[in-house]
Amino acid sequence: MWNGALGGMTDRIIKVVFDAGPIIHLDELDCLDLLCEFQEILLAETVWNEINRYRPLALQRSGLSIIRCPQQYPGDEQLRTMCRAFSLDSGEIGALAIMEDNPGAVFFTDDTAARLVAEQMRFKVHGTIGILIRSIRQGQMKPEQVLSILREIPLKSTLHIKSSLLEKVIQRIENQFHL
Repeated sequence: MWNGALGGMTDRIIKVVFDAGPIIHLDELDCLDLLCEFQEILLAETVWNEINRYRPLALQRSGLSIIRCPQQYPGDEQLRTMCRAFSLDSGEIGALAIMEDNPGAVFFTDDTAARLVAEQMRFKVHGTIGILIRSIRQGQMKPEQVLSILREIPLKSTLHIKSSLLEKVIQRIENQFHL
């Protein structure tokens, strides 16, 4: 989930690639503004369409530098094979193809299978929880605010996360900041 106390993601990330999940979930939690620090948010065509279907206003949020990329497919045979083996959907495949062309970018997904494929390809990968945690280190939110949002996830978001894992994240933040 994160390396060290709250590390793992570099403080200044220029280019990011998103699957639909984290954008949808952050919008549900009213935290989409946390993405304003990223200079380029790359979305595959199918990811764009999925977000547009479920949270169309998220794509119109001012301050976000969203770049809609034509749908592409991985050129690397290993990546194509893993996408098939893990039965990834077209949005995840398109996002991973963009990552293949931008290996220095960070990939954001909440899908476990897509995360496993990305890690196997040695891509930097995080999810909604990582963005929320990063907001503390970046000074975008106080730990107490993040804890409140984390506790709201089961009520306000479609993010599927085991309650035991969510509780571990909450406990680590409470311990880290003596709350």
